[in-house]
Amino acid sequence: MAVNRYFNNFPSQNRLNNEHRLMEDVIVESIQIMGHDVYYIPRDSYDDGDQIFGEYSKSRFTKAYSMESYIANVEGFEGDGDFFSKFGLEIRDTSNFVVSRRAFTKGLPTTLRQRPQEGDLIYVPLMHRLFEIKFIEKKLMFYSLGNREPYIYEMRCELFRFSEEQFDTNVSEIDQIEQDNAYTYRINVEENGFGSFIDGERIYQSPSDGTWTNHTASAEVKEWYKANGTMFLVNVVGQFSTDGANTIYGNTSHAQYTLMSLTDEKNDYVSFDIFDNKDFDTGADLVLDLSETNPFGNP
Repeated sequence: MAVNRYFNNFPSQNRLNNEHRLMEDVIVESIQIMGHDVYYIPRDSYDDGDQIFGEYSKSRFTKAYSMESYIANVEGFEGDGDFFSKFGLEIRDTSNFVVSRRAFTKGLPTTLRQRPQEGDLIYVPLMHRLFEIKFIEKKLMFYSLGNREPYIYEMRCELFRFSEEQFDTNVSEIDQIEQDNAYTYRINVEENGFGSFIDGERIYQSPSDGTWTNHTASAEVKEWYKANGTMFLVNVVGQFSTDGANTIYGNTSHAQYTLMSLTDEKNDYVSFDIFDNKDFDTGADLVLDLSETNPFGNP
């Protein structure tokens, strides 16, 4: 027998009827009551990509959009948790976030994203955690009331592992992630230079004419200590030189100092707590004696 013609759950051209709007209103209100404010951070890849592996090696995050989201995990994180692998300590916490389609389209420009996208990030201020979207479930409410468009998106995420991405979202607690975890260089300059560098500005080296246009190396200032001429750098592009025309210029402050030394020791100035392989290596030297060259004794 035919369906009841007085209840049109399948409108033509996928138009929303009153029942659809009522359900969407209830869903949006429920998320606003029980959810939390999060930041949706779209990924911007600015290289040509790897044609073999189909991935982009250079990514940056320049925008952060606030929206309400419901945390679907009620008993803690899911996933493999914390464990030791052959690569050291790994933390694989996962979490699922539910966002309404209305909130997402209102929070982000449609020219940027039509829906949540795998590879984008979710920052949760409540947890102080950053998650990477691994999968988007669009059919969670399976054609409810005959609606073909999703009412909600479930974003299945995993704890983000920093890999030298650039963060310039103008949200201090998000941008601080790059400062705390990036590969860091330490340089020493002469103390009798001109001006003072500014934390967060780009510095550069331009042996030919001292202009930004012809610079051969640049970096972002993480920390600058004028008293002893010590500077910590992140996002280094190119190779700084201590020979010849080795003046360092500030692109914003216009400060000028002569570069004396450059120290490149990974993890020496990184505070990311799960990258502790160097601590394990140092501790192992106190237990294992590898100085013996001939395990069978001297002839």
